[in-house]
Amino acid sequence: MSRWKEILKGHCGTEKTESEEKEEFEKKLVGNQKRIDANKDGKISAEDFSMLRDKEKKAEKSIEQIKKEILQEVMNEGGALGMKNLKSIASQNLLDKAISQLMQEKRLFEHKHGDFYTHTPK
Repeated sequence: MSRWKEILKGHCGTEKTESEEKEEFEKKLVGNQKRIDANKDGKISAEDFSMLRDKEKKAEKSIEQIKKEILQEVMNEGGALGMKNLKSIASQNLLDKAISQLMQEKRLFEHKHGDFYTHTPK
């Protein structure tokens, strides 16, 4: 390129800085793209779709199904377990509803330290 063209570009503001070029290259998420970005990292990736699928699977379960899975998990752990073992079964809201129903039905009991039992704790 001629020297005069370089001088002209430098003075008329047509050249972009590195940060401007980077901004232009990285697209911003808009509309439904923001909803799809499940891990909120600003990019849509396979991890986002995996997280969304897991979320849908949790949402599809009925309270009765969740209650069965909770009781099965407690039995697998020998009759007692903590809340952290139940997190993968359903969303916190649905878990709370299912546990509440199981406690009302006297099929699940909560120890004073927060563990859940299938029998009355002593």
